[in-house]
Amino acid sequence: MNVKKYLKTNEFFVLIALVILCAFIGFRNPVFFTAANGVSLMKNCIVMGIMTFGLMPGIIAGGIDVSFPAIAVCAMYLTSKLMDKLAYDGSVILPILMAVGIGIVLGFLNGVIITRFKLPAFIVTLGTSSLFYGLLVTIVGSKPVNRLVSCMENFGKAEMIRVTSGSTTATCTYTFLFLVAIIIIVYIMLKYTMLGRGIYAIGGDRVSAERAGFNVDGITLFVYTFIGACGGLAGICHTMQARTCMPTDLMGDEMMCIAAVVLGGTNISGGKGTVFGTILGLILLVVARNSLILIGITSTWQQFVVGLIIVAGCSLSAYRELRDSRKIAKILEEEGGAA
Repeated sequence: MNVKKYLKTNEFFVLIALVILCAFIGFRNPVFFTAANGVSLMKNCIVMGIMTFGLMPGIIAGGIDVSFPAIAVCAMYLTSKLMDKLAYDGSVILPILMAVGIGIVLGFLNGVIITRFKLPAFIVTLGTSSLFYGLLVTIVGSKPVNRLVSCMENFGKAEMIRVTSGSTTATCTYTFLFLVAIIIIVYIMLKYTMLGRGIYAIGGDRVSAERAGFNVDGITLFVYTFIGACGGLAGICHTMQARTCMPTDLMGDEMMCIAAVVLGGTNISGGKGTVFGTILGLILLVVARNSLILIGITSTWQQFVVGLIIVAGCSLSAYRELRDSRKIAKILEEEGGAA
């Protein structure tokens, strides 16, 4: 990539903001730059990261799904309850597949409603979020599962990395590999497959994508099914890491995930976005959300700072899009005048 062109990208500005934030926190509290804190941040990226990268293709395709936290809760709670009731004592693969399967079914349902009735994705998923969660707590219940079956608890405790810095010990579990796998899948899908080209095309101009021969409904259906699968995976990872299942967990995290995608340079109206930019947006929000306590900022002020970062980043992205559209309009006007 041309250096001058890269310096004008949204990714570059997010990278600068991330470096400044890390330098500021590290200067105020050197603990930030310890290996233990780095491992802790890795662990904090897992659940939010899986949901963020699951959501990314949906936003690129021009839609916004806000139901994935509810899908994650349904997947993890139904799986945990069923495994506990059956006193399951087998491999952890089955609970993981079950949670992902539940996510696939619920995500597919979103996709069917959106494609069948041609409704806005935001409205549909806002409604299904309440629908899924309401049915869960009404029919299944809302009592926490305080003890998971042994295979889920053991996998949640299995340490991939363990680091001690001074008196602080931090660990990162093998669930981090799921995040890595999702990032790789999304990267390959968007960059090297016809499906990825279709996702970008639909987000850029749905009518033009149809004329170009893309199966718009099929791709849209896949996108929301994929979001559901990632939601289910994120939910089961969360409950295995916490070693308990609370049906109120993760609800409300949709805005943070959307912000991470948009901060990374993905156009909120679709058609544009990179995996690298989303990684930067995710890290920036995770650092802001989990490390401000190191410099004595209280939880209430942390929310303010995180909100400020989101507003500033999204405003910058919107301003750049507006500026680019004005440049294109000016060029077209000049060409029309010359003709």
